[in-house]
Amino acid sequence: MKPTSHTMKHARILAALILAPALALSACDTLAGPGPADSGAISAGGSWPYASLGRAKPIVIGHRGASGHVPEHTLESYQRALNDGADCIEPDLVMTKDNVLVARHDLYLSTTTNVASKPEFAARRRKTDDAAYEGRNDWWVEDFTLAEIKSLRAVQPFEGRTKVFDGLYQIPTFDEVLMLAKSRVTVASNPVCVYPEAKAPAHHARLGKPDMGDEILAALARHGMAAKGSPVFIQSFEPDFVRAMNAKTELPVIMLVGDKAALDVAMAKPGAPFWDGLGANQGMVMDAEGKSTGVVEASHARGIPVHTWTFRDDSTPKGVTIDTYMKQILSLGIDGFFTDFPITGYRVRNEVTFAP
Repeated sequence: MKPTSHTMKHARILAALILAPALALSACDTLAGPGPADSGAISAGGSWPYASLGRAKPIVIGHRGASGHVPEHTLESYQRALNDGADCIEPDLVMTKDNVLVARHDLYLSTTTNVASKPEFAARRRKTDDAAYEGRNDWWVEDFTLAEIKSLRAVQPFEGRTKVFDGLYQIPTFDEVLMLAKSRVTVASNPVCVYPEAKAPAHHARLGKPDMGDEILAALARHGMAAKGSPVFIQSFEPDFVRAMNAKTELPVIMLVGDKAALDVAMAKPGAPFWDGLGANQGMVMDAEGKSTGVVEASHARGIPVHTWTFRDDSTPKGVTIDTYMKQILSLGIDGFFTDFPITGYRVRNEVTFAP
């Protein structure tokens, strides 16, 4: 159990913001503890103009890596994200038949791998009785050993994006992602922030698999990234998992919500808010007229940063450019943002930082 309460954890976060606003710490540094002396600092000549916590420059989170350019959740996609200016890389995690955490967004494999072209796995295709997938007929990660997963290759699932890398890259384990993170620094020479998401932990529990939270923490410990102050966020859409994780670790735990109804469900849980950050759909923070919905302000009033998802250069509101849309959301004072195209997020953040 944590040696201090969740309330005390928030108090430490707020104290850091009050005592050191001039440092302009990133949200990752603010929550995860001190890093290098210049970690997250805004370079001379620029400042962050919007009301993020501590007036901190928001972190750029490579959503599934640089998934707009390279097949998602591959080491190559994470490498590209870091080269393009991401502060964090985001591995979504699911568990294999032999209980190894691997980086996939979905529990199924047809859309992001070449499994359909593998005759040796043709008989593995099946329907699921999981209501969340409405009887989907597919190949499921939980039916494949790690060795079998490693025989597959990643493909680009989004129409209109380059397919030139299809069939080239393996599916990495969480350990491999962490090894990559430890071997690299960001373009600002800071430690790489890792932002794992536990996908469907309740589903995995129903299968009788090891607790996903324990497995995530064990992997982080193996790579020296489980201690307070490590550049890590742990996220999930499941409130019960988030609450349980916050009792197990001093690392920041993020509550993901797709809409106001999901936030209301989480807030109705005993002890809420029991999260250290809110991962909100962008539609929750800005209304159709481009005005704040109040979600960011309400979260900030509790000392809880807000990270929004997901910017996509090739999918924006009708008639709005990605630059305009991104700047509208940034102006609300968010503390971080997920993007499939980190190079765009890095550029736009710099434009805001150094605007005349």
